[in-house]
Amino acid sequence: MLHWQNTLAKIMACWPRGRIAGFVFRLSLLPLLALPACFQLREPEPAATASEWIQPTQIDILLANFTTAVQNLNVANYERSLSGPDYRFVPDPTSAGSSPALFANWSVPEETTYFSSLRRRTAPGVTNSLTLTDRRDQLYTADSVEVTALYQLKVTQQDTAFHAGILRGNMRLILRRRNNEWRIIAWRDQRTTTGLCWTDLKKYFSSH
Repeated sequence: MLHWQNTLAKIMACWPRGRIAGFVFRLSLLPLLALPACFQLREPEPAATASEWIQPTQIDILLANFTTAVQNLNVANYERSLSGPDYRFVPDPTSAGSSPALFANWSVPEETTYFSSLRRRTAPGVTNSLTLTDRRDQLYTADSVEVTALYQLKVTQQDTAFHAGILRGNMRLILRRRNNEWRIIAWRDQRTTTGLCWTDLKKYFSSH
């Protein structure tokens, strides 16, 4: 509980002139030719990525974006729902088990790592199923709210070492609005059954 509270509290002259001009022009191109070696070029996002995203000016829109990203394994939009360096994930303590260090500073890069790994182990065209029920919103300020909900996440992936197909638990999300857009800045997971929960999924696919 203290970890969660701390998370909330914490919640950029010899050559002719023509030859000289040509030489200078070619010399000016050298830094541009070196750019691919200095920067990793990013592939353009698929058209589906943009079409699935709606500007999250409302809480319901953000949750819809997040749900769609999880179901369609859309890594870009999944990451886009989270709030950069401010974001923290607090795992279910039972599921974290002997790996507390793994979740000590779990932020957006870790979310992207596990989610990308899950996507790689999912057959093309396969989608997940995420259902949120018993949702409750607690408004802290006009730009900050806590959303709690029970979730059921059904995953269909190809790694036979991870046996669970359905994950259940309770999620507590802290949402914050900046520049008229809502983002998730904190996420606490809690199992509600003897089965596996979302923490188990993150734990496994962050290292496989």
